[in-house]
Amino acid sequence: MPNPERRLRVSLPGVKLVDSVPKSAKKSMIYDDFVSYYIYYEDEGMVDWFIENKTNEDKYVTLYRGGLFKDANIPLYIIGSEFAEVYFAKGESSFAQCLANLRLQTLAVLDDGSNLQIGVVFYLPARSVIQIPEFGYKNLEDIIGEVFEVKSMGTDLYAVFYDYTEINEYRAKYGHDVFPPHDPYVVESLRFSIKEIGYRSTNRYIVPVRELVHGKDNVVTEFDMIKNS
Repeated sequence: MPNPERRLRVSLPGVKLVDSVPKSAKKSMIYDDFVSYYIYYEDEGMVDWFIENKTNEDKYVTLYRGGLFKDANIPLYIIGSEFAEVYFAKGESSFAQCLANLRLQTLAVLDDGSNLQIGVVFYLPARSVIQIPEFGYKNLEDIIGEVFEVKSMGTDLYAVFYDYTEINEYRAKYGHDVFPPHDPYVVESLRFSIKEIGYRSTNRYIVPVRELVHGKDNVVTEFDMIKNS
């Protein structure tokens, strides 16, 4: 796990649609359907991400990003997965139960076919640009932001076991008190298919409650194995 000083923190209340990409923004990745851009503010250690939807269709996406710093590097992982329980506890985001309730951003369960993780999913209307502020980029040397389109797989009730270290790190770094959900907690959430989960900034074991109730696996033992891996 990266040093707490190197953990990224997305500002979900600051997410918004903008009329166009600022001229000062640099391109990060170009795709047939999307383009990602960024503006780096060195003094604040902040990056403004911009994702452009070039299609005539509404899309659901997440950002898979990382950076190279003078003192460390952060591997690619899903935006919002680092402090998901903090964002949830502070009311900066919530878990949408249906697409109709998803405005600009939501926490959601992401599924790459082998693993489940929590991250932020963004709603991009056709021909739109979304701005996503993120902090934690002091002494940045290089950055990459890949855009992953995600597809809804429906809604389910999940039990989420998570590493409480993220709460202690957040309190230590930002000095804010936060009252996180219990470990484990149960939440109803949309589930989206995704190309890749990538690095786990926060270890979690996520299981549908129906499997927890009817399955034969020892969930606590499995989570202990994940935390110690």
